[in-house]
Amino acid sequence: MKTKAYRPATFNPLSRAVLLAVGAALTLGACGSRVLTSYSAQKNLPEAIRVPAGNLAVLEAEGRGNLLYECQAIRRAPFEYAWLLRSNGLQLKDSSGRTIMYYPGARSRWVHSDGSQVSANEMVEVPGDPQSLPLQRAKAEPSTTPGALEKVSYIQNQRTQGGVVTGKPCTAAGLGMRMVVPYEADYVFWRPVS
Repeated sequence: MKTKAYRPATFNPLSRAVLLAVGAALTLGACGSRVLTSYSAQKNLPEAIRVPAGNLAVLEAEGRGNLLYECQAIRRAPFEYAWLLRSNGLQLKDSSGRTIMYYPGARSRWVHSDGSQVSANEMVEVPGDPQSLPLQRAKAEPSTTPGALEKVSYIQNQRTQGGVVTGKPCTAAGLGMRMVVPYEADYVFWRPVS
């Protein structure tokens, strides 16, 4: 009986690259979270919303949902009308699938499902696409409540899509009218390095 010599299988370079790419994708998918934004990614953002050096991205979250607006008078004599945000909040999901509630407004705040929370004490906006809400950077009042948002110093809205009432002017005839607008955004939470 003749025996065959064992010869290892050979792969052409294209097959090897495909296998490596599939393996990497499966590994990243198994992690269940995205790679946190590096500080060097700041150079791709408008300067006004960049986070100062000395901060590290510690949490990312994505918001998807609908914002509710109502047509209201904002000034008398002469009357001016505008769409005002009436949504109570927007639900964000962090990279681990936990919930962060974002409450926009004059004192924007973010409340994590672990009980930690942070409030903005200064907000900078950069308009972009007229069909979308502006990009933002909030300087936060650091919270000492233990949890994911503890000691967060900045919150950045790095990408927005939608969230603006378009094609329907707010006029006296439409006072009290409400509109629901789809919105999507990516938020990055930063903490001082030290």
